[in-house]
Amino acid sequence: MGFIATPIVSLQNSYYKTIDSKKKGTMWATRLIIKCWNLVYHLWTHRNSVLHETQALDALSGVNTLRNSIIVEYALGQGSLHRVYSRYFSVLLETLPQKHTDQLKQWFLVIRSGCEAIRVSTTDPFTTNASLRNWIGLPPIHTYAHLFPLSLSYFHLGVGCVPSYLD
Repeated sequence: MGFIATPIVSLQNSYYKTIDSKKKGTMWATRLIIKCWNLVYHLWTHRNSVLHETQALDALSGVNTLRNSIIVEYALGQGSLHRVYSRYFSVLLETLPQKHTDQLKQWFLVIRSGCEAIRVSTTDPFTTNASLRNWIGLPPIHTYAHLFPLSLSYFHLGVGCVPSYLD
């Protein structure tokens, strides 16, 4: 039968014979397999509804970490970023974290990409976690390694991101 071991089907068939039933073990096994597949299907659809019809997927993906990183980037301001980025800082900080996750990801992707392109970035989970970088759309961590010939460490001094070269 595949899903159910043949000896179990034979035992069920023998049981039906001992009670003088016209039922067959193979039909019992077929019905059991269908019930098992329905159980798996219902578990899967429930999981999908919890993930996709609620905020659970965002929470599991790191939306809280994203919101915190956006607040930090916003507080640092435009800094040495080109003036083309100024429109991203014209949105009020109070309204930014309430935006849809896709809009938050887009905002952060643009700002972080700009910061990394000019070698100025804060150290946060999006700097070191490959899964979070992938979720946002940032290139893999090693992509920027060639830009930093020396080992760099970044410290937030309350004004902006300042690179500190280490020996």
